[in-house]
Amino acid sequence: MKKTLLSLLCTLSFPSLLFATDLMDIYQQALENDPLFKQAYSTYMSSTEAIPQARAALYPQLGITAQANRNVQNVTAGGSTLDTTYSSNQWTVNASQAIFNYKAWAAVQQAKASVKASQARFNDAAQNLILRTASAYFQVLLAKDTLNFAEAKKRANKRQFDQAEQRFKVGLDAITSVYEAKAAYDQSVAQVISARNNQINQNENLRKLTNHVYEHLSPLRDSRIPLVKPEPNNVDEWVNTGLNQNYKLYAAKFGLDAARENIKKQSAGNWPIFALQGTATETHNKSNVGNDPNNIDSFFVPTRQGSANVAVAMNFPVFQGGLVESQTRQAQYDFQTTSQQLEQAYRDVVVNSRIAFNTIIDGISKVKADKQTIISQQNSLESTEAQFQVGTRTMVDVVNAQQRLFEAQQLFASDQYNLINAILNLKYLAGTLNVNDLEEVNAWLATTRITGFPPQLPYQVKHKGKK
Repeated sequence: MKKTLLSLLCTLSFPSLLFATDLMDIYQQALENDPLFKQAYSTYMSSTEAIPQARAALYPQLGITAQANRNVQNVTAGGSTLDTTYSSNQWTVNASQAIFNYKAWAAVQQAKASVKASQARFNDAAQNLILRTASAYFQVLLAKDTLNFAEAKKRANKRQFDQAEQRFKVGLDAITSVYEAKAAYDQSVAQVISARNNQINQNENLRKLTNHVYEHLSPLRDSRIPLVKPEPNNVDEWVNTGLNQNYKLYAAKFGLDAARENIKKQSAGNWPIFALQGTATETHNKSNVGNDPNNIDSFFVPTRQGSANVAVAMNFPVFQGGLVESQTRQAQYDFQTTSQQLEQAYRDVVVNSRIAFNTIIDGISKVKADKQTIISQQNSLESTEAQFQVGTRTMVDVVNAQQRLFEAQQLFASDQYNLINAILNLKYLAGTLNVNDLEEVNAWLATTRITGFPPQLPYQVKHKGKK
């Protein structure tokens, strides 16, 4: 009953919101349709098969071979030639169990590390989807705001142009004022066209994520966001959190482990391999001729022969033309590459976390300054228009003051969206970004949403090595 009443009140108060799509709606559809996120999921699921494939070399191996033969035997003895035609069938069963295979064991350890790295990359992709969704959403809102400002500027310039024409007709202004107002109006028309095209393009960028087209997106409530500093308000704590929880850093660490195990695997290429092997063979020979006493073939006696053996086998590939040495050197170079990737990931977390934190602090100050700038530019425009009416200012002064006001309004909107993205980016770098953070941002929108999302990232893979 309460939900129904609240929905009715929202519909009566904000009828346009009934058809507006909010940030959580976009995120839900991005989860279902984003190709990059789906690729990350299937790539992770594919990588998990590396472990059973590597373990297969350490498990029992069983093979069965069979063959059916048609044989012709020609025997010459004592001047006589005997021809015998018969059929034979043979079955062979081979079984083996590795006793010592260090290369296969190292391959299992490498596969485990690789799967952990893939888990981290998938979880990073899940968090990155939140970032990309928010960025695309607010790019659309910014494009819409820019279009609104451009259209408002166009209307204002049209009024200035009409006013200049009227003043010229009654002899209050020179024709230059008309030309200046006309030039400003023509420029604003071009800006509207550009802004409208940009809005279409940003909507198409959003469509890449969700494969949907949206008529209306929920805007910021009252065109403002709360200006809250990061918690904790200490950049070093955010850096330390990122060093402990950032998924890209985790992926690089596990990638280094996999590269280390690969060196062990390649260097064991010329180690001896011991295995327990067993073979069982059975052969049946059967004549196809009849019991004709005049045919020597009729005296062929069908036979059945079987054998079995068990052995401990050793395969010792002492030298393979330098293959093992080359593969080992290659693995060592790959390890050096991976170690530098880890170092790069470490520096990215440290530096980018500091940049994101400072961006938030500076962004809060910028938004506050933008608010005051809008007030000042509004006052300046009103003053300039009043002075123009009494003849102490020109039309150019009015147009310039108007331009500065619209630029201040657009900058205010842009800085707010950038601040939101910086807040989410800081949490992403710290490895703590989840759906709850997106819901918090969604609460800043003029939306009719009542229920919330689950607190856990959908499809998120738990990390055994991550607390």
